[in-house]
Order: sequence, then structure tokens, then C-alpha cells
Amino acid sequence: MDQIARKLAASITGAVRTKEPLCRHTSFKIGGPADLFVEPATIEELAFTLACLRQAGVEWFLLGNGTNLLVHDAGFRGAVIRLAGDFRRYEFDGLIVRAGAAVSLAHLARETGRRGYAGLAFAAGIPGTVGGALATNAGAHGVAFGDVVADAQIMDESGELHTCLPETLGLAYRKSNISPAHVVCAVTLQLSAGDREELERQCRDDFLFRRKHQPHQPNAGSIFKNPPGDVAGRLIEAAGLKGCRVGGAVISAVHANFIVNDGQATAADVMALIDKARAEVAGKFGIELELEICLLGY
Repeated sequence: MDQIARKLAASITGAVRTKEPLCRHTSFKIGGPADLFVEPATIEELAFTLACLRQAGVEWFLLGNGTNLLVHDAGFRGAVIRLAGDFRRYEFDGLIVRAGAAVSLAHLARETGRRGYAGLAFAAGIPGTVGGALATNAGAHGVAFGDVVADAQIMDESGELHTCLPETLGLAYRKSNISPAHVVCAVTLQLSAGDREELERQCRDDFLFRRKHQPHQPNAGSIFKNPPGDVAGRLIEAAGLKGCRVGGAVISAVHANFIVNDGQATAADVMALIDKARAEVAGKFGIELELEICLLGY
């Protein structure tokens, strides 16, 4: 891995590090080291990075803001790629915005509201990146990111860039058909004209709602997807698990679909609570909860 790191460091402008603790890069503040950590800053650097990893047979994982991720305590035996540089930029052309995959979704939502552009106000309180929002079709209040997507630039495993229309992406509730072997590079959004003051109010209200109804301790957002016709948090609370603790991990007393890190939690603690919540809800209600967060190193 050191040899690959030296090759990449000599050829790209972004950071290249070995044995990088992933707890530094996740909202959970949990996780062991990645063997290799790379931050390509351009399309060309990304393609070069993927080619190097492919030639060396190294498994890789694309990391956004790490806001919906649980990393194993032992870390990840491969390369973690986090997009930087050009991927963190966006530009407007009237009601169309083209955003790099590493742009903060919440920041972009607030900026569109400030300009009086409607379509993203629902995302003002959603952490994560534009690329992650597309891959998971992030949403809130009955609105989803895919509703405003015009197209996406996606790089395949061979380094070729494709322009994909939304109807080809399999966008559904909290999912898409984007392959883990592909990288979202940029997304073009089609917005509509709106009232600036009203949009700024919506953004502010959504942000404050989340601050009031979600825990402030380190967490990874909603642990489980809402099952059809019900709400995961309600089921977990009804199973009597609110406040349940394993080690340093606790099912939040604020919202039962959140597990928080009290400062000492391990990934094993979190997984134990996940397994317990699944078992209790299945046993009491006959409903199998599906994870919304991603797992790395498992």
C-alpha cells in the first residue's frame, strides 16, 4: 500500500495518507483506520486514482461527509476516496445549478433559497453531500432529491464519464441503482422560481425543526429506513428501546431511530443496538427493519 501511496502522491494534488483514522471523517466519530486515504481534486485525478487501485487490485470506498456511515472498529483494508477540489464547487446558470458531488447539500439548499430558487428548501437541514444525496435519493417532508435532478455525471470503474438522466438511475425511497463501483462526480439540478423570503423561512424552519427533534450528540442520522406505512422511530420506541444502552452507544431519548455516541462508543456497541432493535421490532410487530446507514469494513 505504501508503494501505491507514493505513486498517487507524486501524481495528484490532493491529500494521500496511509493508516488514516476514519473516526476523524464520520459524524459518528467511530471507526478504525483505512489502509489508504486519497483526495483527488479533479476528474483526471479521480480517473488516475481509480486506475492505480484497479491495477493493484485494491478495494476502494467512496466517502462523502461520513454522515450516514458506521465504520468497523478494525477499519477498512482498502482505499477510501474522498472527493476534493473541483468536486466541491458549484455554479448557477439561471434556474439551473451544476454542483460537484462533494458540495454540501445543506449549504447548497440554503444558497438556492437565498437566490429565490425553489426545489431544495427541504434539504436545508440534511447533512451530507450532493453525490450522496443522489446515490441515496435523500429526502424529507415527502420531497426527494431526485425530484429536481436534470442529469448526473458518473464515472464508471474504467474511468469513463457518463451523463445519466434521472429515469435511468432507479431513484426510489432512499435508494438508486448507482453501482458502488461507480462515482458520482457532478449533478445538474433544475430549480424553479420562488419567493426568496418564503424559501429562506422554509430553510430556517427545517433547520430549527431538526435541531429540536434530533439529538446533538455524534450520530449517523436515521439508522433504519421507514417501513411501508409506518415509522421506524415509532416502532423502536413502542418496543421499549428508547434510552437503551450498550457500552457507549445509546438509542436516543430524543428520537428512537437515532443511535448516539456518548463519547466512548465503539462500532461493536452500535451494531449490538442495531441487532437488538431489529430483533425486538421483528418479534413484537413482525416488521424487518432495513438499514438506512452504510457499513464499512463489515
